[in-house]
Amino acid sequence: MKSIRSISISSAVIYGAVLFAFWTLVIGIYYWLVGWIFGAQSWFVDMNLANWTGYTFNTLLAILWRMLVNALGGAFGGLIVALVYNTVAGIMGGIKLKVE
Repeated sequence: MKSIRSISISSAVIYGAVLFAFWTLVIGIYYWLVGWIFGAQSWFVDMNLANWTGYTFNTLLAILWRMLVNALGGAFGGLIVALVYNTVAGIMGGIKLKVE
């Protein structure tokens, strides 16, 4: 049996930031596509090239901004998880794994 006694705090912070930024990008692209597909069905919106371009540019900036904000939250979450795990693993000896 091998045990994981601690995890790298920097790796957990980077992992949390990248994971949250990635899922923000995926969900943002999904909503961008939904807006493209169903946005033209709005009777009160005149969908022309200027509106589509503005929509695309604004959506891109919103996705990038949310990726940054969510990456900071993910980094903070990764930091907290790593600190708590290392504290508890220091007391209990870590998670024991059977590696074959």
